Amino acid sequence: MRFDEFTEEHGLAVCPVDRFVGFVVEVGVPPGWEPFESAEGVRVWVCRADPCIDVFCANAVLTMHRVEASLDPPEVFAMLSDQQLQSAPKCRELHREFTAAREGPGSAGTLAIQIAHELGTIDSTSQSRIITAERETLIAQLTVTALHDSPMDGSGVWLTTRSGPVTNPTSAGYHGAIPRTEHGTVTDGK
Repeated sequence: MRFDEFTEEHGLAVCPVDRFVGFVVEVGVPPGWEPFESAEGVRVWVCRADPCIDVFCANAVLTMHRVEASLDPPEVFAMLSDQQLQSAPKCRELHREFTAAREGPGSAGTLAIQIAHELGTIDSTSQSRIITAERETLIAQLTVTALHDSPMDGSGVWLTTRSGPVTNPTSAGYHGAIPRTEHGTVTDGK
């Protein structure tokens, strides 16, 4: 079952968020990857140095959601993976892994797929972080996508979460440019 079907069937509220109260979400991007667009719960980076940019630009998309229920992380990851596999026609799964997070709280999952597309074969790898609490589940997913023939290496794009200062959820909205440190790390504003 897909995650969107599960939440609809069970009447669960799923809200896009820019921050997880009590946690810091970080995304690292290598040189040449630039912020492209942002909306509530979504941040996008593109690799402007990708020589395949005229056909399909290598990109990274971070989505963050809060589910108003405590859910089982392995089941959530399986449903998110099924949803991703069913969302892209002509795709095949290459690798799937789910473990306790090595750094920070929660569980970590990786899904690698390959999509047969008219533009050429597309490689896509998603990193997921799933954190459960008493009454909620927090989900961050970072998906890196590029043409298979592109020399751009998405392995330098990473996602991590860690415990951090609790913020007021009513004032936790994201505003302005995506912050960057000298190491190319993008954080949720902390």
